[in-house]
Amino acid sequence: MGLEEYRRKRDFSKTPEPPPGKVKAGAKLGYLIQKHDATRLHYDFRLELDGVLLSWAVTKGPSLNPSDKRLAVRTEDHPISYGTFEGTIPKGQYGGGTVMLWDEGSWEPKGDPRNGLEKGHLSFTLHGERLKGGWALIRMHGDSKRENWLLVKEKDELAVSDGTEAAFLDENASSITTGRAMDDIAAQKKPLNTKTAKPKAAAEKTPAARITEDLILEGIKITHPDRIISETGHVTKGELAEYYAAIAPLLLPQLKGRPLSLLRCPGGIDGECFFQRTPGKGLGADVKTFHFAHNGKKYEYLYIENVKGLMEIIQMGSIELHPWGSTIKNIDCPDRMIFDLDPAPDVPFEAVKLAALDLRERLKRHGLESLVKTTGGKGLHVTVPLSGKDSWPAVRTFAENLAHEMVGDAPDAYVATMTKAKRNGKIFIDFFRNDYTATAVADYGVRARPGAPVALPLEWKDLKSLKAGNQFSMQEVLKRIKKVKPASDRYKTKQRLS
Repeated sequence: MGLEEYRRKRDFSKTPEPPPGKVKAGAKLGYLIQKHDATRLHYDFRLELDGVLLSWAVTKGPSLNPSDKRLAVRTEDHPISYGTFEGTIPKGQYGGGTVMLWDEGSWEPKGDPRNGLEKGHLSFTLHGERLKGGWALIRMHGDSKRENWLLVKEKDELAVSDGTEAAFLDENASSITTGRAMDDIAAQKKPLNTKTAKPKAAAEKTPAARITEDLILEGIKITHPDRIISETGHVTKGELAEYYAAIAPLLLPQLKGRPLSLLRCPGGIDGECFFQRTPGKGLGADVKTFHFAHNGKKYEYLYIENVKGLMEIIQMGSIELHPWGSTIKNIDCPDRMIFDLDPAPDVPFEAVKLAALDLRERLKRHGLESLVKTTGGKGLHVTVPLSGKDSWPAVRTFAENLAHEMVGDAPDAYVATMTKAKRNGKIFIDFFRNDYTATAVADYGVRARPGAPVALPLEWKDLKSLKAGNQFSMQEVLKRIKKVKPASDRYKTKQRLS
């Protein structure tokens, strides 16, 4: 098509869209999708070829299910420079509305792409942040004035047809580069990623490429390492990945072989976050799947066994890691009992520390030793290492009884119900962490909160100087473990409930 039609439809004195211009081609062919809220919300699918971006408007957005054939209307070619555009086209201008850079990467045609376009069947492999694997664009026959195609996912190991694919677009609703939602872009809110590239450096890459080199950790490629995941402290994705790689020797013993729940924030902490428990597709070969049944219900959870698996889940935008209290080898019997001391906003942290010490003494009276850690939030966790011989119901009952005992002895200080209206001025003794399928944030795990604080395991003697549950940053934790080597056998005590 060329760029004549693109130029004809736009007044570049009024639209922020880039005019056609020369851009140096990269080593790979660029691919991107822009979510476009114009007259009708759609997804603009673009493939670089012969110095332009071939473009299709996909009305319902891409689907990972090969059975879904999504209408893709061919539109005018766009300039290579359009691959970095994100903003709002003014009303009254062609395509007026908000544009988000939804996905980016590169593509590999299968065979000659020019022949594929001419024949109406273009097959290719995508290497995007969100879309990967085999895809096809198939031209429809008819007398329509529009050039209608179908965008179809090929049947490969990255296809999804188990019902979870329906939530794919909802779970990925923020910009891949700035972390902003559509409303944020429309309101011209500051991008979550405030680091920019020199124009020359950007031009040397594919049109959909990010501005810094990828980070390689433990053999796993971490893309977009410069992306800001927390405005507070200007924490980047690369810094998060480097922290998890450095802390892995202490973290992995508490993660390996346990079902995991991941809190993923692809757009950063200030963007949209969601929990993921099932492996899905594209998480990497070292992210494993565990199938089991309980009370007639089937479950599927992900788990990891090594540092590569850890890096793979961080690469996919995970920030928080929440392991089960039991392992996949002994799923019905937890090897830890957890109490989450969660204070109401008006409760001072000193009171939380006193509650932890109170709980410790009560556990001692039952012959149980316990451990303490910050949560990276307002409170503290008190954990009892177990032998893995008591069932989940037994552990839950014990924890519940002890929590209500504390409430009975000090009703003005404690509460053991989830109802927030009853928690004002009190500390919630959360024993629900001991339910089947319940999880708790991992030791040394980062929290998806401003500044990315860490849930840090402590010695009981450390409580005296502790100021807050979110006191420790990633950098502070790494410095701390260099000065004082943590115990490698923290959970060595194996206890039975009395």
